[in-house]
Amino acid sequence: MLLNWETRTDDVASDRPAEDEKNERLLRTLLFSQDLHHEHGDESGDRMVADLARVEAKLDLLLDMVSDLLRQEQSPAVATPVELWLNGASWTSGTDRLPELGGRLWLSLYIDSRLAQPLRLPARVTDVAGIAESFRVTVAFEVLDEPVQDLLAKLIFRQHRRMIAQQKADKRSE
Repeated sequence: MLLNWETRTDDVASDRPAEDEKNERLLRTLLFSQDLHHEHGDESGDRMVADLARVEAKLDLLLDMVSDLLRQEQSPAVATPVELWLNGASWTSGTDRLPELGGRLWLSLYIDSRLAQPLRLPARVTDVAGIAESFRVTVAFEVLDEPVQDLLAKLIFRQHRRMIAQQKADKRSE
């Protein structure tokens, strides 16, 4: 997964509503795009409403992405294995750039490499541990908006379920 972080010195509350809204739209769009089984609506148009909601969510996300790219220059993200759970995350980092233990930061996770917009979450560094020639950084998310937390839980559950299914398929093929 691609990951980037930046030190956060300001109060989270000021940026929070806009970030929560963007994160919610991003997670909804990711979950919609991952749905493999579409329910077929009856003749009352339920299917058309669901399709329209998917298109609207994707357009909202596209507008956010374009406006973000025009407003700011993004720092390059690093590809690294990320362990993600509902209350935090951890990743391996080189020695060149490490967050401070106890430091506050914005963690940007590029959940889907096809999308330029990251999931941007406020976090606090809880551990920085040396492992061989690198470091393991662990963060705890600061309080997340309830819809964002629910959608993140769904996404994590789906990814975990896919990982288990892939492991079972790999064992059967051996």
